[in-house]
Amino acid sequence: MTSPNLAEDSSFGVLIHYVRLGLIRHLEQTLIADGFELNFSQYRVLKALSRCSKMTLSELARSIDHDAGALTRMLDRLQDKGYVKRKPRDEDRRVVDICLTEAGRALWGEIRKSADRVNEFALSALESAERQQLVAVLKRVRATLEHGSPERLA
Repeated sequence: MTSPNLAEDSSFGVLIHYVRLGLIRHLEQTLIADGFELNFSQYRVLKALSRCSKMTLSELARSIDHDAGALTRMLDRLQDKGYVKRKPRDEDRRVVDICLTEAGRALWGEIRKSADRVNEFALSALESAERQQLVAVLKRVRATLEHGSPERLA
């Protein structure tokens, strides 16, 4: 693979892409070093489920932007490990809720520490004020992309 040229290096989209890839790589390496047999996608599932008491497969897939078919297989593996459970709803047994087990909640508490260390490492070259400014700017960019109209690009 050839290295990107300087114009690509300064492109906002390319920089965001490489930051994301770096965070994923470091998180997966840290999880392995910490003794957790999890990949980034599994981490994201556990994180999403830690924020809600229960989610359906389609809600979970949408929240982590993941294919529902591949997510089903991933949930099978996480369920086999005892981290998640599926429970049909009493009022409509066709709807299945997914939630963390006690072991899954305990695991989340541990792997969150690994993720916090990775985030701290990623930001370690920045002063406190720079960190706050970076977060504020990224929140504004996110809001623009979430609420802005694509027609404005034409």
